[in-house]
Amino acid sequence: MLIITRRPGEKIVLGDDITLMVMEVSGQTVRLGIDAPKSLPIYREEIWAAVKQENEAAANAGEIPPLRKRPERA
Repeated sequence: MLIITRRPGEKIVLGDDITLMVMEVSGQTVRLGIDAPKSLPIYREEIWAAVKQENEAAANAGEIPPLRKRPERA
């Protein structure tokens, strides 16, 4: 993990088309501005985790349990 110190108004550039800007620091809260292509989805971590969990639950809901073998006749 890269740790960078930035002050309000300073930016971090990711690749050619993503810029993060520190908008405000108040106590332990930091407001970030994100400039990125509209085609790039951006989520808060807790929202991303909830969406991922719901998608996995939906995918698993359609699974059919395996068939049990019939007992062999003697």
